[in-house]
Amino acid sequence: MKVLIVDDIKEYVESLKRALRREFEVEEAFNLKEAKRKMNRNIGIALVDVRLSEDDPANRDGILFLEWIKENYPDVKVIIMSAYRDHDAAVDALNLGAAYYLKKPVNLRELKQIMHDIMAEKK
Repeated sequence: MKVLIVDDIKEYVESLKRALRREFEVEEAFNLKEAKRKMNRNIGIALVDVRLSEDDPANRDGILFLEWIKENYPDVKVIIMSAYRDHDAAVDALNLGAAYYLKKPVNLRELKQIMHDIMAEKK
């Protein structure tokens, strides 16, 4: 199953990619526009940061991407991540259909287990 990691911090994306690539095929995107362009029917899980621009504290492009995925690829499971304590973003993400909301830095063991559980559900 293919995973799309969407985060504006390249080092974080590379870290996640290294941790996941033995078990999953990984694609990456660093902003909303690129994420939409890379999204396709082969993606089974999208791992998306809430803020896709650290320069803009009000940025919630990850939530917009979640909403777009659910409209265009409703079978894709979305895991939202955030380093910020943003209760409203968490509530919005779960109400819009996110499978999980994880605090960054994510626990890799927990993330892998969640992803394997999602894969098992899809079979």
